[in-house]
Order: sequence, then structure tokens, then C-alpha cells
Amino acid sequence: MKKKLLFFILFFIVIIVAIFSIFPFTKNKSIPDTLATSPEFIIHKAIYYSSANAISNTTSYQNPEWNLRVYQYTDIAIYLNRMNSSEKSYITKIYLENFIASLKNVDVYYLNPNDFGNSDLKPDYCIEKRLEYVVINSENKEDMQNYNIPVFFQDCSNPITLRLVTELSKNYQIPKENTLAYNGTLIRELGFNIFNLNQNINFDLTVETKDAIHTQSISLEIPYEENENSILDGDIQVERKENISF
Repeated sequence: MKKKLLFFILFFIVIIVAIFSIFPFTKNKSIPDTLATSPEFIIHKAIYYSSANAISNTTSYQNPEWNLRVYQYTDIAIYLNRMNSSEKSYITKIYLENFIASLKNVDVYYLNPNDFGNSDLKPDYCIEKRLEYVVINSENKEDMQNYNIPVFFQDCSNPITLRLVTELSKNYQIPKENTLAYNGTLIRELGFNIFNLNQNINFDLTVETKDAIHTQSISLEIPYEENENSILDGDIQVERKENISF
């Protein structure tokens, strides 16, 4: 009798385990997957402006030589579009992180789009780890025209703007009577050429909407020459078509 009872209990336990395996019960039966399953955004073009500049290290006007810190910079405007006009594709959050440059001594800065092509450096804009934009409604454009903080509009009507700065020389010394242009010709003066500059910038771009999170690894090759023109002649602006959807 005891053996039959034990057998019955074991058989009952096996049946219960099988039922729970086939029909699992959870308190939260429907948790939405926030990772995007289809692309909603596309980077369709990027504009690059490249030149060079120098900052004087000289503290005394009696010094017969200029002592300069020379840097090459590239301003990048990345144009992002929504792939449909649904309100669900309005951006709620956007940020860039994990910046990796193929050359050494490269810093990445947030760039006020009104300063595109302006050589002045703003140390406070240097990106340490992440560049996160303040996302605002497109109707507020008039209030944010100075872009003193990173601002991005929900309808993608303004570009993502960055500046790459590569230090070429900490102490470039030249006689003060020498004529010197503060542009890409400094690179030639230092003995560099195009091959010394060639680099890629890589980063992760994340765009969040109400219903999904879209993350894409971006790799951009910086162009320093176009047809007959190059940065060694002074400066250069190049537009590149892109087709990065995510």
C-alpha cells in the first residue's frame, strides 16, 4: 500500500512539473522589448571642414621667436533623418559615446553649429565620455539659436555637430619676422603630409523614442582632399553622402 502511495505521489509531481514546463506562469505576461526591431532613422550625409590653427606659448614680446602649439581640426556636421513621419519616431533622447580615433593626441569636442569652421577652441566643450543632447520640440528653435548647450530637435531639423582636434606640435618655434598663415598650410610648414593625417573617428550613436531604443556604431573617414584641393592649401570643406540606417 505504501509503495502504491509513493508511486502515486511521484507520478503526481512529474505531471505538475510537466504542466509548468509547457505552460509557464509569470506575473508580467507582456514586457515590451525596447530594442528596435526595424530601422527608423538614417544618416544621409556628413559635411567636413578641415583646417589648422596655432596658439602662442610665448609670454615675452622680447623673445625673437614665436613658440606655438599647432593643432589640426575637423568640424563634422552629421545629418540624421527620420524614415517615417509618425509621432512615434519623435526623439526623446539622443547621445554619443565610446569615441575612438585612429590617431593619437585626438580630442573630441561638442561644436556649437554657429561656430562651424571657426578655429577657436572652447575647452569646456571637450567630451570626456558621453555627449548627450537636450531634446526639445521644434517649435522652440528661436530660443536656442546660440546652442551654448548641446541641443537637438525632435524632428531632426538640426545636425549633430562635432569637432576633432589633433595636436601636431606643442612647441613649434619660428622667427617672429616670418609670415605665417593660421590655416592648413601650418601642416606643410611642420613637414606633415596628407598621409600623416588620415584617420577615422568611431563612436556609438543611441537614439531613443517613446517605444524603442536604436543604437548604431558609426565609423567616419575624415577627408582631407577633394579633387585638386587639400587641407595643405589652407582649408577644405567636403560633403559625403552616407546611408547608415538603424
